[in-house]
Amino acid sequence: MNELPNSEQSNTLECPLRKQWVSFRLVDEFAESHAYAGLKYSLRDSQNQIYEGVLDSDGFVLIEEIYSGPMLLTFSSLASVFPEPWYEQLAIREDYPLPLTDLQIAAEQSPIGPRRNGESLTFLAEQRAAQEGARFFRVEVSDLVEAIKHLPDPDEAWGPRPSAGLKQAAGAKKDQPGIALEPNQYHVLEVKALRAYSPIFSTSPHFSALNAYHLAVMSVLSYAPFSTVRKGTEPALPPPYLEAGSIGNVLREQLACQIKPTLFNAAHYHLLSEEVPYSKRLEVVPFDPERYPAQAEGETPEDEHFLHDEATDTQAFITHNDKVILISIRGSASTRDWLRDFDARQVPIVEGIGNAHRGFHDAFIAAKAFINSYLDRFHTNDQTIIVCGHSLGGSIALLLADGIKRLPYAPKVILYTYGAPRAGDSIFVESAKDLVHHRIINNNDLVPSVPATWMDSEWKIVVPSIIMLLASLAPPIKATSLLLAGLINLKGDPYEHHGEQHYFMPRKHGGGSEASILWQPGCRALEEGDCARFIANLSIEGDMAKRRSFFVQIASAPQHFSDSGYARAALTTLLRWNASLSREGQLFTKEETEQLRPQMTKLERELADWVPGSYEEFRHQIRLRHDFRFYNKTETELRTLYSEGINSASGMQIIQRRELTRAQQRLTAQASIPITAAAVFGDQAEREDLIELMTEWRQEELNREAERLARQEPSSSAGYQYG
Repeated sequence: MNELPNSEQSNTLECPLRKQWVSFRLVDEFAESHAYAGLKYSLRDSQNQIYEGVLDSDGFVLIEEIYSGPMLLTFSSLASVFPEPWYEQLAIREDYPLPLTDLQIAAEQSPIGPRRNGESLTFLAEQRAAQEGARFFRVEVSDLVEAIKHLPDPDEAWGPRPSAGLKQAAGAKKDQPGIALEPNQYHVLEVKALRAYSPIFSTSPHFSALNAYHLAVMSVLSYAPFSTVRKGTEPALPPPYLEAGSIGNVLREQLACQIKPTLFNAAHYHLLSEEVPYSKRLEVVPFDPERYPAQAEGETPEDEHFLHDEATDTQAFITHNDKVILISIRGSASTRDWLRDFDARQVPIVEGIGNAHRGFHDAFIAAKAFINSYLDRFHTNDQTIIVCGHSLGGSIALLLADGIKRLPYAPKVILYTYGAPRAGDSIFVESAKDLVHHRIINNNDLVPSVPATWMDSEWKIVVPSIIMLLASLAPPIKATSLLLAGLINLKGDPYEHHGEQHYFMPRKHGGGSEASILWQPGCRALEEGDCARFIANLSIEGDMAKRRSFFVQIASAPQHFSDSGYARAALTTLLRWNASLSREGQLFTKEETEQLRPQMTKLERELADWVPGSYEEFRHQIRLRHDFRFYNKTETELRTLYSEGINSASGMQIIQRRELTRAQQRLTAQASIPITAAAVFGDQAEREDLIELMTEWRQEELNREAERLARQEPSSSAGYQYG
């Protein structure tokens, strides 16, 4: 029996089975290695010996004296040093902390290579491997780290992949972290860039065409389910969310996976998006019940990001990145929503000032708890909270944004609404005057002019307009009388609009949203004239069933749709305003200015032509129509009511004609004020890559068609039947 070697001798002896070696280099999609320099690796050989170390300055390592057979490589070292505070916040936050690794952070700093149909068009890494005599594989971060539930699902188009059979031969299970390497081989491993796309938002309080467009699309998306449409009380589903156009699909399966979405609910759009590190995407929290106790009890990411309150039928979604928290509230989409719109009694605003429409307020309360819980979990001082909503959703969004702004930490809040009815009284509007609210309305959209007075059943408000109607020149009642009657209703109505008005007007009378021009006329008659006529008709009819049908009708009108009405017009505006930068920022061409004028001139002429009828005609109309509101009135009372009604109409006539004159002047003034890059892109105007991003975005077929339609009168805007 041989003697055991002494300590000095053992240091010089070599194991005959440990004659193997392996080497590898990590590179990004452009064959560069600097992002991976200094990363800690762990290699387990066939005899379960562990070899640990760090990659050199060129992302390379050579490991010698290892046992023969396949080996398993991992990079599961959790990050201890973060490149910026946002990453640290993700790792230490109380709810849903993320297990960030050094490899993940490194892969987030390397750019995406060119793609075609999801496949890489950059072969630099493959060429480098061939030049250096190396085996070449493509890998993802999720192949090499232990915790992967917060990472994108594997990309099946990303290859060639390391051998799954070799991994099994190395004694590893399929779902075990790591890739298998062959002994006595040099490997070049191209790591897929861990990047995402994110829509670009301006956090400036000033209006921007970019925000108007993107938030209009987000308002369209709020009409979608979060994932698969569920029935009744069926539970929410964990990812993936494969239903095209759903909220979860857009956020998690597309933007987060380097895919630019084109479908939002049932509408097709292209977002102006930027490439960002994966951790700075619009987040959908991971589904990992083993790591997060709440999910072990049945909670899913859908519960965090999506609200569909059964009691009020309120629907909304919320998400965030390092810069913004985005909240989008759905508008009327069901009979229950329309009934809530109809519930116009006023109630005190909870934890606010003034009174609000009861139906909107109930929905606001449902959304408030959901949103506040999310803010408690994910809001940081560096984020701007952007709230948007269409129709009913805009009114809820207004109450919600005001409530958020009143939180103790006074977050920065920006609100964009589209076709929103009035939500509160003058006290509320005054108390919320510091809230940044860009209120966008579409030509001939009737919804912004509700709640109507008949919704609140205030007879004393309705009477003056009825008096004026019944005292018009001669039957049949003139359109001008109906207009003025409706405006009196609106003037007497205790509800008021909040925010800065922005108005889409078609270039020609009867034109669609595709050729609309956005400006600020500052004139209520222009904004609410058509609705005033309809409301005035209802004031005469006195038929509640017809009123209900009427509201459903106006909520379904094409000009009110979130897609064909608002998002299309917002797309047109972004394209037009961007084009105006190349013509010295001119908002309107001379031709467009002349096209807008006749529409206001027609309304001004209509108002000017009204002349009140006599008291005798008023008495005749009462008898003819059997209007119960004037039963049991004495002659003196009727004469007093007649006088009050005519005086109100005459006063409104003067006021509205004056407003229209100012609107004409504003049209001339705004036509001469140049559009700036900041008006188009907000605080994103100084981006060095903006021209490149816009050029690429404009080349999309849908945008080229929209740009063509913006220069001529479209044939029709029909075909969009939701929102």
